[in-house]
Amino acid sequence: MEKNHIKKKFNRNFLSFLIVSLFTLILIGTRNPPFLKGEENPLEDRVEKLKTFRERRDRFFKEDPNSPLKEFDRKNFKGLRYFPIDLRYTMVGVIKPYSDSKSLYVYLPTNKGRDKKYVRYGYFRFKWEGREYVLQVYRPLGGGELFLPFKDKTSGKETYPDGRYLPIETMPEGKVLIDFNRASNPFCEYNEKYLCPFAPQENWLPIEIRAGEKRYRHSP
Repeated sequence: MEKNHIKKKFNRNFLSFLIVSLFTLILIGTRNPPFLKGEENPLEDRVEKLKTFRERRDRFFKEDPNSPLKEFDRKNFKGLRYFPIDLRYTMVGVIKPYSDSKSLYVYLPTNKGRDKKYVRYGYFRFKWEGREYVLQVYRPLGGGELFLPFKDKTSGKETYPDGRYLPIETMPEGKVLIDFNRASNPFCEYNEKYLCPFAPQENWLPIEIRAGEKRYRHSP
């Protein structure tokens, strides 16, 4: 009798343990794995932020005295052309810097026919549709903002032939956000007076990046 009582008690305790464990796993599974409690979720309100970014960029091109557009194009400007916003192209990761001993210089081609020298600062690794890709990140000589040009399979078709530029958005804990929805054309797309460095072959992606700015065409 006593053995049966102990066995029943053990079974009840074990069942309770299983229920608590299962409930805990369910709670954990409902969290968004990449972001810890209290950590900023970069996708929160992202669509609205991108819409605001595009509106401000259009205003800059139309109204700002520093707009790269020529006077005729500014008068006839109807807005830049974009791919639809797609949050799958928003990548969170880290830029892995090269050590000083391994820092390499690279010469980026330009629209003026002469190469421009940069430091190969580090690299950003991301995944797209199950495959991994790497983009090199550059830094101007003497310091300054990091520079991330790239080219993809849309270049020369729907987007500028020599590639586009990506901003690097910093996040806590050393992370960065690279959002292809913010990919933009170099200013020489709008005015040949600008000197524009382009992505070297190591930053040519063998995929279509259907996000960000398309080729510019002003209204007739």
